[in-house]
Amino acid sequence: MNRIRPVVVSALALAAVATLSACSEMASGAQGPEHGQPGHKMLAAGSVTGLGAVVTDADGKTLYRFDKDLSQPPTSNCDGECATAWPPVLAGVATPMLQGIQESQVGTVTRKDGGKQLTLNGWPLYQFSGDKALGDANGQGANGTWFAIAPDGSKITAARASGS
Repeated sequence: MNRIRPVVVSALALAAVATLSACSEMASGAQGPEHGQPGHKMLAAGSVTGLGAVVTDADGKTLYRFDKDLSQPPTSNCDGECATAWPPVLAGVATPMLQGIQESQVGTVTRKDGGKQLTLNGWPLYQFSGDKALGDANGQGANGTWFAIAPDGSKITAARASGS
């Protein structure tokens, strides 16, 4: 009987430590999908011919910023039909993976519909429905208000050569 008690106490202590470790991991944000799995968003520094360094999503598609938005405070002004043509880059369930992007510049803004949209240097991020393939930047300069976004959050004002 005396030998069983230390084994039970050790097992209970081990279970308590495991539980506390799991709670600590959740608090630090380690829970959620693993990198590269659904639910994880990615922002990466990529390159587009004629534009240079741009921010891309996990599929390598060019991301954009809208001049009618605000960076201070971050505000999205693209809703309804606008958001159909320019889908917002919504935050995933975990911190986005970053490649060539400074973590301190990435944030979120709450949209009018309640969704959380990723921001870079305060600017809400969007995709363009007219970009179909990797390296497309068909939205560059659209309506004089839509521009590819650089890895530092600045807008890229270069015009793409037609046929690029």
